[in-house]
Amino acid sequence: MARWRQWPQWGAAALLASAAALVPTLIVVDLPPGGRIVSQDEGVAASVSIVADADGVLTLHINNRQQEGSSITRYTDGRMGLLPALLQGHARTQLFLGLGTGATASIVAEDPSQQVTAVELLPGVIDAAQRFRQETGTEAAGARLQIRQADARRFVQSGTRRYDVIVADNFHPARSGSGLLYTVEHFSAIRDRLSDDGLFCQWLPLHQLDLDTLRSIVRSFLVAFPQGSAILATNSLETPVVGLIGRRGDRGFDLAAIRAGLATAQQPDPARFGLGDELAVLGGVIAGPAALREFAGDAPLNTDDRPVVVYRAPRATYAAATRPMDRLAELLATVSVRPAEVIAAASSDESSRLAAYWAARDRFIALGREVTPVADVRQMLAQVQQPLLQVLRLSPDFRPAYDPLLQMSAALASIDRPAAVALLTELDRLQPARRDARDVLARLGEGG
Repeated sequence: MARWRQWPQWGAAALLASAAALVPTLIVVDLPPGGRIVSQDEGVAASVSIVADADGVLTLHINNRQQEGSSITRYTDGRMGLLPALLQGHARTQLFLGLGTGATASIVAEDPSQQVTAVELLPGVIDAAQRFRQETGTEAAGARLQIRQADARRFVQSGTRRYDVIVADNFHPARSGSGLLYTVEHFSAIRDRLSDDGLFCQWLPLHQLDLDTLRSIVRSFLVAFPQGSAILATNSLETPVVGLIGRRGDRGFDLAAIRAGLATAQQPDPARFGLGDELAVLGGVIAGPAALREFAGDAPLNTDDRPVVVYRAPRATYAAATRPMDRLAELLATVSVRPAEVIAAASSDESSRLAAYWAARDRFIALGREVTPVADVRQMLAQVQQPLLQVLRLSPDFRPAYDPLLQMSAALASIDRPAAVALLTELDRLQPARRDARDVLARLGEGG
């Protein structure tokens, strides 16, 4: 449904005084059923709105197009903020290009040891982020966040300060000007703003990109970061987000540094975002430099004088030919990665566990395409129990398969105790290092 609002008509004197006032200004904001406009800012560069759905969930809209993030995406926002710093290993200064709801940068700023700056062009978005702080629980951290109203390209090109981590948010590729944030020139300028061991992460909304456009972006990125890799923000099928990771020093990830960063992290706790150990941090990696080069092929470079993304993205966004989950499946079938390509130094055991984790992740994502969610726990387990157990047999470390089975077994206990005990016992057998299943069994009186 579209909601139209017309500015009030002025009196006759005002109409005579200004010919422009003869033409009414119409503002269109698409609303979900039962939705409402919470706030609206008609700026010179864009219209920025906060829209609430019937359940009160807030989303950010720019020029009537929903952007990334909402009042309930703290988990995903947190992963997108924390992953780059954990991969870098010892970040202290971080720059975020694009603010969105503000949650991603604000969650990182919850760590008082971090100096976090966010650059945002639209004042309406900066104002909207204030409202989202209340909804995402980031009021205190958001207040510490240093926000600069500026164009991201000019900020990067004109400044001199260098950062340990630079994160480019999910820029809607079809939005005017956003395609220029994926050019060779911009990526090269970002590399110059990194510290000697600095890391850059460009998040890409695969649900808003076709694979041909992605190939151009990847090839352009590799010009600046020849040893770049790719990582998934989450295992989402509906809104898959891919991160391109590049380092100024072109070195692999340091397992010891990742472990040290996890051990010292206090606020926010990475485990709350599914990043409890080094396998979880590295578990989203889907491609090394060789696979990225093969994927990109001879796709046209996206440059300032040949901005192919600007021309391609609108069609891919507004007239998408495939579903996001299908594009993700095709991407995963095309790329590959070996531990030695992305890890600076790893033992054979560490490499084997990481490779098994990646295999489990790919099987988990493929399984998700075949599942029909239902409320009845027995019907749900009939679909997923054996496939998820098979995933855990590939990698007992793969917590995204362990946790839902644990939760469903607890729910099952009240209606089919023997089946719940059998499932919990199998979980404990597959992953004895984790006490979760054993603790539930103990609560059911089945041992400790």
